[in-house]
Amino acid sequence: MRTTTLLRSGPVLWVAVVLLPLLLWTGEQNTRDTMQSWTAATAASLMLLGFVSAACGACAAWESARLHRARVADWAPVRGPLSVAALHLAPVAALGLLGVLTNLAVFAPESLDAPGHPDPSVLLTAYAVVLAHIGVGWLVGPLMPGYLGAAAMLVGGYLWGFWPAALESPAFLRHLNGQGFEACCGLDQTTAPRSTAATLLFSVGLIAAAVVCTALGRKVRSAHLRYAALPLALTTAGAVALALPLGFGGGVQARDRAERNCTDGPVAYCLWPEQEERRADVLRWAKDAERRLRAVGVTPAAEVEFGAVAPTEDQVRWIVGAGPLPLSTPTCPSDTTAAPDAHDAYSTVYAWLSLTAGEPKDHLARRTVPAYVDAADRVRQSPVAQQRAWYAHNLRAVRDCSVRPSLDPASFGTAGAAP
Repeated sequence: MRTTTLLRSGPVLWVAVVLLPLLLWTGEQNTRDTMQSWTAATAASLMLLGFVSAACGACAAWESARLHRARVADWAPVRGPLSVAALHLAPVAALGLLGVLTNLAVFAPESLDAPGHPDPSVLLTAYAVVLAHIGVGWLVGPLMPGYLGAAAMLVGGYLWGFWPAALESPAFLRHLNGQGFEACCGLDQTTAPRSTAATLLFSVGLIAAAVVCTALGRKVRSAHLRYAALPLALTTAGAVALALPLGFGGGVQARDRAERNCTDGPVAYCLWPEQEERRADVLRWAKDAERRLRAVGVTPAAEVEFGAVAPTEDQVRWIVGAGPLPLSTPTCPSDTTAAPDAHDAYSTVYAWLSLTAGEPKDHLARRTVPAYVDAADRVRQSPVAQQRAWYAHNLRAVRDCSVRPSLDPASFGTAGAAP
């Protein structure tokens, strides 16, 4: 059959007219401004995979139902059932590939200047999910009257494509439908091979079952179904075994830290390959912030890295400044005298470190509570010796529940004085 005849008689062209603009529009509404790398862009494109897989599954069911109603299987057997299926599903598979690449194109512009390329494992996983829906749709189409199978695949494929990703439990489902690493990735993260393998294994099982059932054709009997059911059961069990330990965020894992390029010296400033283009500026800002901190007795963190591909000067300064602080305040018992003031102390010390490192006050006030910024600014008006004593005491307070914070710099009349 000629390609033009296949396209004219099937639903692919009509679906493409609706699907592709929908992908472009929806993707534009959800594009992340903070896309950081090709891996992140490729993983984010899976956000729209459910639209593509549902549409392709519906197209496959439509084609299968149409051939079933035409009783093509009763005609003179010029081609085998697999050849017929391959011929009629080729345009659907092409639409699926185009949909996957369109999803990538929507999210790629933010990463065009980043080194590297789209993550092939993520793209392969996405396309395997689409092919699995096509295989299931081909089997479902003749099982329902008219074109009800196409409608069932459209609704069912949409729900399967998006519903598990929203569930916190059971979390393993999101690693079977290709949504396990949709939220990936920061510069220090990459996709987890275990999540990729779970999705691929489950999809391959569905595709294999569809191929076996199609090859059997009208010879299918209950005794023959084991040829399809056994591999499907085995691959599903394997996929679930891979996915169960991952949890909700298990599709993301730490990136190999050996890829970083770190400076020598008291403070190691580590940059990922995507950040190398701005290396000179980042290091100049970071070392100036370090000099400012040391001038008031602050010892910066031994190792510092930056989360954005192109960090601004303000970002560099507050990241270097915040390095000595713990990630959060300790969980103090409610009867501890320091507990009510721990959060205020943490926030004020954080603001003081950021300002000391050189971040402008107006910039800091836009991303934290202005009252803490004002309090930190008042501390900075004190003599350096008082600031050192104030910082040393309150840093202990945000680490140790037994130390009560003291945010008034006047309490430290001389360096090292107790409040």
